[in-house]
Amino acid sequence: MSKHLSYLLIFIFSATRIFGQNTDSNKNDLVSSYPDDHSFYNFLMLDSVEFSLSSPYHTMHTHLENLEEENYHPNISAQIFPLSSGSLKERKQLAIELKLIYTQQGIYINSQDYPLQKNYIDPNTKTHRYNISPRLPNIYIELQDGRWKYSRYSTNLIHQIFEETYPSFARKLVIYTSSLQQMKGKYFGIKLWQWITLVSMLIISYLFYYLTIWFTKRILTSIFIKLKQERIAKKILPKLRRPIAMIILMLAWYYIIPFLLLPSNVSYGFAIITKLIFCFYLIILLFRVADISVLRIGTYSNRSEAIDQNLIPVLKVCFRIIAISAGVLLTLYFFGYDITHIITGISFGGVAIAFAAQDTLKNFIGSVMIFADKPFEVGDWVNIKGQEGIVEEIGFRTTRIRTFTNSLLNIPNGTLSDSDIDNLGKREFRRFKSYLSVPYGTPPDKIEQFIKAIKKAIDDHPQTRKDFYEVRLNKFSASSLDVLLYVFFITRDWSEELQAREYLMIKILRIAETMCVDFAFPTQTIHIANDNNDQDSSDKD
Repeated sequence: MSKHLSYLLIFIFSATRIFGQNTDSNKNDLVSSYPDDHSFYNFLMLDSVEFSLSSPYHTMHTHLENLEEENYHPNISAQIFPLSSGSLKERKQLAIELKLIYTQQGIYINSQDYPLQKNYIDPNTKTHRYNISPRLPNIYIELQDGRWKYSRYSTNLIHQIFEETYPSFARKLVIYTSSLQQMKGKYFGIKLWQWITLVSMLIISYLFYYLTIWFTKRILTSIFIKLKQERIAKKILPKLRRPIAMIILMLAWYYIIPFLLLPSNVSYGFAIITKLIFCFYLIILLFRVADISVLRIGTYSNRSEAIDQNLIPVLKVCFRIIAISAGVLLTLYFFGYDITHIITGISFGGVAIAFAAQDTLKNFIGSVMIFADKPFEVGDWVNIKGQEGIVEEIGFRTTRIRTFTNSLLNIPNGTLSDSDIDNLGKREFRRFKSYLSVPYGTPPDKIEQFIKAIKKAIDDHPQTRKDFYEVRLNKFSASSLDVLLYVFFITRDWSEELQAREYLMIKILRIAETMCVDFAFPTQTIHIANDNNDQDSSDKD
């Protein structure tokens, strides 16, 4: 019970790490009200238009909503900057340039939840400051005399960031097209020139996609075939060409859409769609790259035999999991989520899962070690902790061994990785040691001839090691003279070893029979003293 409680505490701590910032912000919600609460947020009036700068939410809406075509009031948007930052005309220009920067960066009025707190405090700096986006770390608003406005520091950087965001040839274009927002002639809420541009982009995208497919299918494939890279031409290119083409197209759409200066809700919708398609094909691309990597590893393994083929499915699963995980994290990052907290949570969650499933994880790692090190293979005769048998199957969790009593032994791979494994199946030579016992009284010359005949039989044997063997008169036993027979067989398995041993033993029996050499067996001779004869001789005297 205590073990499971510790795992639960780790998970709770992980969740706290991930959602900690949301909890802090929820505490501040207690001092906020509804956005249209005029008495609470001190709405002001300028040119018959209401606006408020009482919270980060109201400041951002005052800036961006008053530059929309249906509600175009640049004088109101200019109020978000300090009066000391320039004349009204300069501040209006800054408001327009900053909105164009936001559009290029994919920051829209409905894409973020801006704080409604009057006295909002940034959790990082502990000041009355709100950073607009991590993509623009130097652009932030701060509380100035009870009103939220862009800081002097951010205001001074807007023009520089605008020049860095838009190329020199495009700056006047976007400023000009922004002025076209005031023109008439809208169809379904979109200007005619915008419709023309969208249709042109669709046609160009269609042509680009099919030209890319045709080029990779016909030109690149033939080039790789001529270079004798048929595997790349037939297996790799077909897997990569469609995802890469779609990723390039979505990137182009994402960066071109801001130049169309569509309404915020339309631009935001296009941005979401392009991001979704981009991330979808990015995950597919990573997934297929993982499969290609495993394919290359398998090809290398077939050539060098450095990696066990049984390890390939394990690598394939691992690479796919990594690819999908990376794709999901990148998707969250592209949609503005702070993945550092998610990665931290996953790390703590991974630790908890590792504790909870440590035996399973240990066995899985043991399987990888067995496939990588290859201490034994299917069909090998092994001895593990006194258990002998033939390896029948190497699984991802256990290894099955058929013992010589025909029982099936399952040993966890985690245990195998920590055990001493005696692989008898990998023996190059199989030893045979025995004693040939001849009875006392056998002539020494006959023993010498018997030993020479056995040596010749070993030399003539097709499966014996010729460079090292021993046939020697070795010791005087209680009832015999023992000749040591020490020989090695060159065989692949136990059955073949028994056959080779039988052949040699029968040969030795025939030699003994031909030379009239007997084999001794344990005997015991009892000598009884004749006491009666000694007594009879003494009586005669």
